[in-house]
Amino acid sequence: MGVEKKVYSFRLDTDMVNQLQRYAEQENRTLSNLVQTVLKRYLMEKQKNKEWAEKK
Repeated sequence: MGVEKKVYSFRLDTDMVNQLQRYAEQENRTLSNLVQTVLKRYLMEKQKNKEWAEKK
């Protein structure tokens, strides 16, 4: 069984979408996959920083 996913709708600047689409194509990904990967990295970084701050 796969991972449950939800569908969301966002309004993004056209230039941003065009840039993201180019990067996705360069990495042989879908735009959706690229955005999901970027958001995962952001969340991992935030969690890492939170854990570091809690150790102080």
